[in-house]
Amino acid sequence: MSIYPMVKALLIGITGAILFVAVGLPMPWMLGPLFAVLSVQLLTPISLKWHPVFRNIGLVIAGYVIGYAFTLEALRDMKQYFPVMLLINIVFFILFLLISSLMAYRTKMDRGTAMTCCVPGGLQQIIIFAEEQKNIDLSAVTFYHILRVLMIVTVVPFIVTSDQTSHVQNSVEGVYSVYLIGLLVLCYFTGFLFKKIKIPTAYLLGPVFLIMMFNLGSVEVPVMPSSLLHVAQLVIGIYIGLLLKKENIKLTKKHIFYAFFSSGVLILCALGISILLQRQTALDFSTGFLSVVPGGLDQMGIIAASVKAEVTIVTAFQLFRILFLSVFIIPFVKYVVSKDTKRKSLEN
Repeated sequence: MSIYPMVKALLIGITGAILFVAVGLPMPWMLGPLFAVLSVQLLTPISLKWHPVFRNIGLVIAGYVIGYAFTLEALRDMKQYFPVMLLINIVFFILFLLISSLMAYRTKMDRGTAMTCCVPGGLQQIIIFAEEQKNIDLSAVTFYHILRVLMIVTVVPFIVTSDQTSHVQNSVEGVYSVYLIGLLVLCYFTGFLFKKIKIPTAYLLGPVFLIMMFNLGSVEVPVMPSSLLHVAQLVIGIYIGLLLKKENIKLTKKHIFYAFFSSGVLILCALGISILLQRQTALDFSTGFLSVVPGGLDQMGIIAASVKAEVTIVTAFQLFRILFLSVFIIPFVKYVVSKDTKRKSLEN
């Protein structure tokens, strides 16, 4: 991969971050680069690239911060939320069935493609699943899920930062040290090992579990400097901004409308559930919303760390959602696709 398009992406991303800082918008080091590179990619002929290793470095930093928050007390507090996690995922499953049925009827899209487009979360898992199915429109699935990620990552920070009642933790500023850099290198190799054994979002979860084990084993773990978290936001923001490409936007106006509609409904449903959670549990609004919204574990984790939400709770909810998705929803969609394929073959 040529280095010049990556240098351009980095410079454009930094410029976007500086503009967002100057204007005073939320999460400038993530949203600024995201909007800047997305705009340049869609509106100009400039070629931009971003190597996955930079995103992985950002995920390692985010995983370190999340793992640092996992203590024995935090783990004990999480147990009470497992029934709520199950109920929330059942609600989203029902919503997924309703939206996909409506979309299939209104757009004349086949049921398998419509269901795959509307799965609440799991960008990487769903695209891999769609690639394996011969009768699913991969370009439509890719567009729907990338748009969902973009909408969630851009809308959610504005919602959580507008909440004035959120619990903001007083944190000590970390300092750079050889020990910290050594731990980050170890975290990266842990992520690499997790990737080898095919664990989802390996470069995030590897550091989470490693640093959590250090914490639980009473091994001293230094506080992460906030500037490193800005670096993580920058490299992940650029990566997300480059997900949507011009060639992905070739669907009909009706398909594009339902892509926005389905993502909007998921966000509004998450907003309503998080308000109920705030009233019925001890969770603050930001933690509840980031826990419920069907974004990626990596994106929600880094947003949670940035707005000082309870990252252990957010991570637990999002991990449970990935488990529910992998064990129940994807096999269900696969069964429906297989059943429809057999029916069509018999009809022909």
